[in-house]
Amino acid sequence: MVLLLLMFGLILGLSDPCLGSEVFSSQLFILPLTHQNFSFLTPGVTYRPSLLKMPDLPSWLHYTYSPAVRTGFVYGVPPEGMQDFQLEVIAKDKHTYETSHRVFKMDVLEQPRKPYEVHFKIKNMNVEELLVGGRWDRLHQVISSDLWQESAEDLTVTSLASATQYGDRLPASPDEKEGVYVSYGSSVPFSTALLELEKEVEPLWDHHPCPSYFKKASYERFFRQQGFAIDWCSFKLYNNKKNTLIGDDADGEDEGPKSPVISALENEGRVYLQRRDQVEKRSYTFDVVHTILIPLVVMLVLLGLLTLAMCCHRNNMDQQSSVFFDELFDDFPRIPTGQDIQMVQYASIHRANEALRSLKGREHSPHPSTATTMTQADTFTRSRTASPSSTLPRNSTLSSRRFEDYATLSRPDPPPYQRNGMTPTR
Repeated sequence: MVLLLLMFGLILGLSDPCLGSEVFSSQLFILPLTHQNFSFLTPGVTYRPSLLKMPDLPSWLHYTYSPAVRTGFVYGVPPEGMQDFQLEVIAKDKHTYETSHRVFKMDVLEQPRKPYEVHFKIKNMNVEELLVGGRWDRLHQVISSDLWQESAEDLTVTSLASATQYGDRLPASPDEKEGVYVSYGSSVPFSTALLELEKEVEPLWDHHPCPSYFKKASYERFFRQQGFAIDWCSFKLYNNKKNTLIGDDADGEDEGPKSPVISALENEGRVYLQRRDQVEKRSYTFDVVHTILIPLVVMLVLLGLLTLAMCCHRNNMDQQSSVFFDELFDDFPRIPTGQDIQMVQYASIHRANEALRSLKGREHSPHPSTATTMTQADTFTRSRTASPSSTLPRNSTLSSRRFEDYATLSRPDPPPYQRNGMTPTR
């Protein structure tokens, strides 16, 4: 009984949205779903709403469930030009697995969009929490009584969506709330309080995310008293007559036509897509030539030039490279080849023959033993200085004999050996 009274009071308290079988375009309507609508005895029921003979809801309709009152809510703002539609809701009892369905027929009444709208975000609650407990009435009272008194007669809700539907990220902590975006519209111009509040929070529009250390706004006390925490970075006023912000309109600058993305963001996510026959047809020949054919031709030309450079001048390049490397390594020592080793052996034999000839010429020396000894020592010295790993270039004129050999041959013979001042004789 208490639950029935609560739901009855909730439905009657929502004087703003259009409930029942008649809804207005450009104005929020909310359809509560309870187990009494489907003749279930227990409240443990799940709901699955969709358009009649369709798998899901359209993009402008949303569904949420409140565990606090065990009620589901279908809410949305019918776009302008929307025709009558039917909602089919399938309910299932979680205890008995009994199912039931009901069709709600909605007659859409055409209503122009409100020219003046105020848009803001409530960051301390979710959509299902805003729709229960009398919070919706308290929020309506803050706007109509404290900030916008002139709009009390025709103030309506023009948008209601969760923060995730607007593209905001989910909170890092599961205990934090997602947030709710709400828009109120009226045909009465904005009050002085709203204009002053927007001018006060305008420096925060470029901050993402909104800084938490910002000073309290002058009219924030009205929201705090009712339990609402407003994200002032999202507080904006829109003039739908000129499709601009009030702050931009005050500068006296007329903007050109806006892009579909910006218009969709300013229209609370409502995107009006064109039909296929309305899309302008154009040729993609220039795009194909510009992105594929031109780079392909340039690549083929460069490939041909590289082929000519590598193939046609190959012989000349090989000869030039051979001469270059020969000149580069002429001044460096090289490992002796077989011919160099034969020349060294010939030089040693030649030195031996020269030594024998010199000994033969010194047969009449006063002390043959001394001459023989010196000659043999000289021969041994010359033999030790010879090395097969000669550092002289191959083309040098001294390739057969080393520099040390010539230094030894030019050295004068030692004097004859004398004993006690006397030259020994044979």
